[in-house]
Amino acid sequence: MVYGKVPPQAKELEEAVLGAVMLEKSAFDTVSEILRPECFYVDAHQRIFRAMQGLTTKSSPIDLLTVVEELKLKEELEMVGGAYFVTRLTNTVVSTANIEAHARIILQKFLQRELIRISGETIGDAYEESTDVFDLLDEAESKLFEITNNYLRKNFDSFDNVLIKTIQRIE
Repeated sequence: MVYGKVPPQAKELEEAVLGAVMLEKSAFDTVSEILRPECFYVDAHQRIFRAMQGLTTKSSPIDLLTVVEELKLKEELEMVGGAYFVTRLTNTVVSTANIEAHARIILQKFLQRELIRISGETIGDAYEESTDVFDLLDEAESKLFEITNNYLRKNFDSFDNVLIKTIQRIE
């Protein structure tokens, strides 16, 4: 809790997105364009998403069993709550139809948390008499630009990456 408030989060949507990815083959492609592991509020959800990324890197399918196995290989299965927790994620999925909207909400909550973090750091530094105000402004601007650049602007794939992904989908 910061300033007596709970940080912005959407745990239920995080669970729904992770569960939907394990149920729908194409869902990870949609979600991975929007989210990164650090966008998830819950540490277990971050670890599960990283496991899914690892499976994609290996060109392995993403489903309940492969995610559990990947977490076992990384020795993180117990850290996320065990196989039961991963299974429970798929049981709560009603539909995969709105997965992109859900992922965007998760991203928004992450961005709010990042803005709170950066603002808090800036406030703390502003109280320091030894801090150069112009350096502080540059630093704050740089951190905000970094968020915008990393999470809000589409990182367009090179032609080669697009071609490789297309070939993999065709296969």
